[in-house]
Amino acid sequence: MFRKKQLCLAITLATAGATSSPATAQIEEIMVTATKREQSMQDVPVAVSAITEENLEQLGISNFEDYLLQLPTVTAGGSGPGQNTIYIRGIASTTPNLTTAGVSGLVPNVALYLDEQPLSQPGRNLDVYAADLARIETLSGPQGTLFGASSQAGTVRLITNKPDPNDSYGSIKAGGGYMSEGDPSSNFEGMFNLPVSDTFTVRGVLYQDKQGGYIDNVAGTRDLTESARFREAGTLRDNGEPVSVRRSGLQSASSVAAALEAGDTLVGERVADFSNVTFLEADNSNLVEKDFNETTYTGGRLSGLWDINTDWSLLVAHSQQEIESDGVFFADPDLGDLEVQRFEGDKIEDKFNNTNWTLTGRLGELEVLYTGAFTDRETEQRVDYTDYMFVGQYLPYYICDTTVTYPEYNSYYEGFTDGLPGGICQAPNLFVDSETNTQVTTHEIRFTTDGTGSIRATGGAFLSDLELEERNDFTYPGSTEAITFGSQGFFPGFPFPGGYSSDPGPFPADVMFRNDIRRTDEQYGVFGEVTFDIGDQLELTLGARYYDISVDFEGSANAQFCNSFQEDADRFGTNLNDLYDGDGQFTFINDCTAGGNITFTQGQTFQEIQSILAEADPYSFARGRNVSAPNAISDGEIE
Repeated sequence: MFRKKQLCLAITLATAGATSSPATAQIEEIMVTATKREQSMQDVPVAVSAITEENLEQLGISNFEDYLLQLPTVTAGGSGPGQNTIYIRGIASTTPNLTTAGVSGLVPNVALYLDEQPLSQPGRNLDVYAADLARIETLSGPQGTLFGASSQAGTVRLITNKPDPNDSYGSIKAGGGYMSEGDPSSNFEGMFNLPVSDTFTVRGVLYQDKQGGYIDNVAGTRDLTESARFREAGTLRDNGEPVSVRRSGLQSASSVAAALEAGDTLVGERVADFSNVTFLEADNSNLVEKDFNETTYTGGRLSGLWDINTDWSLLVAHSQQEIESDGVFFADPDLGDLEVQRFEGDKIEDKFNNTNWTLTGRLGELEVLYTGAFTDRETEQRVDYTDYMFVGQYLPYYICDTTVTYPEYNSYYEGFTDGLPGGICQAPNLFVDSETNTQVTTHEIRFTTDGTGSIRATGGAFLSDLELEERNDFTYPGSTEAITFGSQGFFPGFPFPGGYSSDPGPFPADVMFRNDIRRTDEQYGVFGEVTFDIGDQLELTLGARYYDISVDFEGSANAQFCNSFQEDADRFGTNLNDLYDGDGQFTFINDCTAGGNITFTQGQTFQEIQSILAEADPYSFARGRNVSAPNAISDGEIE
């Protein structure tokens, strides 16, 4: 690829220049703030590395993954733009192996800072574009007491260029790139610095970076014959291990035989013969595309510096960024080079607004810094979920007729035979629609003594408040066509009552499961550090930090069924709680709304109940042994 060749050339030239003229080589002094004081990197007694502004330009570094790859001991892992985790020395919080798992993500233990503010977020780190940066610092952990907020394994700090009151200037940069197996890329960045008065200066930067794709979505089809539910014992998995009898599919011949051997006669009534089943195919021909994982970064930052007087100054900055990305950033090794088969349109839109402010000054002999920030982030994402069919044994229940998945009850349906599957399994194209909204507020105040004294001290306090709302809709388009116990589709879904929900419902008809959760993280800390000089070559540093972290979750994981966990409310079928509460009544809940509920009295016969229900809204019911099916009523009196 063009970028890789360019980086190799730059490194080669730099090495050649250094070896050809060692006598003239100079060690560049890089100023860093690893100890919350500005010091030369050679004098800082902690493990710190940095990339300067000049290095950033030479290496063509722009996004999250680019700059982390160039930092020693630092790597990034994830599933694409806006979905990466930082590793320092191979250490990071264990992130769930799910693309849509923001609320369940652990708080990172590698911190990401933009100037003085921490930007780390559970599940998804902010993907900040490297525009108009002065340097990037890496502080390998474990950190001391001055950095908290996810800094156990280390800290990555993005230091921006601040407004310069000394001069007016600007720059425009444009670039392009070519990949032999991908689309071309282009980028633009414009910056200006303008002293408005003797005491006020503004600086701004705008950028757009279009990054060409390199993964091909190739044609393919899938149907539910590949589902885990129908998988035979002995089937060889991708890892080379055969499927055991205990893990074989519920409808497979090996599973039925094992059930019979174990004496499970009900399961044994199934017949592993699918000649009467029509398996519809998922076909991705309308999504076939070369180099389909394109990404565009668009954004800007505006900052203003007010020199209030000789001791005090106020810096305020606002950043706004949007990422639009299509496709995926991995390939299927069973297909061709850089190829996948996706059956729904993967995409993500990731937007954030960030405002931060820093007040610096002096109180007598003490240097004082107060900084605060507010970040508002929204993501909208669609993820192809079709591969779930390989592990989800109950998937066919939602998109196949129940005469296929529960054939032991087929005598209740005309034209079917007990135990013999028959009917239609819909195409297994599935997807997840994910929406997140994250708001983070941080505050820190810090006091520092004179850095030239033999005894130096830094102390302060930190406060952070995060609220993350996430809603994931697991969508099964085929569920609206499947015949479920005699009815097409499923009843409308609603959130559990009495708790948090972002949408009162009903869910879209093809949403089978919804995770609707609000997470709040609150933390505060008090820290201090004192350094004593012991002679000219040795110093002793003592530090301490007290912190408190509180994490709360509200919400629920909802399904396309009525709520079965609330007493006397929102239940599907006969409310058994009512049969035992002593009031002589019981409620048949026809759907999740109060208008569909019908109350009966004990002693009414099946025929009486049937005649009343026949006048109500559409429903399904059965008699006899089919009491485990939804809406089932047993024959005879209910007493």
